[in-house]
Amino acid sequence: MEVHHPHHLTHKKKWHEYFLEFIMLFVAVSLGFFAENVRERQIEKHREISYLKNVHEDLLLDLNTIDTVMIVNQRRMVMLDSLFALLDKGDPPLADLYYYFRNMALRATFESSHIGFDQIKSAGGLRMIKNRDIISGIQQYENTLGSMYKLEETREHTLEQARFRLATVLDAKTNYIMTQEQLDGPVRFQRPKTPAPFFYNDRSTINELVNLTAFSVNTSRYLNQRLSKMKRIASELDEAILKEYGKEFTH
Repeated sequence: MEVHHPHHLTHKKKWHEYFLEFIMLFVAVSLGFFAENVRERQIEKHREISYLKNVHEDLLLDLNTIDTVMIVNQRRMVMLDSLFALLDKGDPPLADLYYYFRNMALRATFESSHIGFDQIKSAGGLRMIKNRDIISGIQQYENTLGSMYKLEETREHTLEQARFRLATVLDAKTNYIMTQEQLDGPVRFQRPKTPAPFFYNDRSTINELVNLTAFSVNTSRYLNQRLSKMKRIASELDEAILKEYGKEFTH
């Protein structure tokens, strides 16, 4: 006897079942999209806080360095005034001339701590930062820093010429002894006890040396003006960062 198996009839879905499946799929995709979007925003916010915390720490270091450099520059200015006062008296002691020329051929350079700033640049610039005051402060600080570095290059070029002239004028042995006896700190060279006469001592050469030294010190005056501006911008920028993110830095 032949056995006939009943055929299973295919269930035909109604339109509202298709619609329900579409809605469920749409909701699932949308929730996944929104969850990913939220996750990306949280990651970017975490980076923003982390980078600006580093900028805050950079600024604290920079503010300290600015103060140090300005003090050294100011000391060079006082030395230049003392040198001219000495020259005005006529026949200045050799030990004093060695002392002023050697110390004023030195300089303090400003080097910015740039970890946070570099991180922001590598992350695509300032797009992640929403606070306009912080964006403006970073741009002002970077611009002022760039112009300050150009001034330092100008001063370095003048100092290089002054050092070449010093090598012509100063006695090599006296110069060597001063180098051997130098100390740490902004005033490294002491007055030599038994200075030899200048090796080359015509009026024109000495005048050129004094001028080159004065030019470099005068550039330090402009540098201090620029550094003072940078200090104001850095302080205002740091204040804006702490106002916006200070609580986050303690977490």
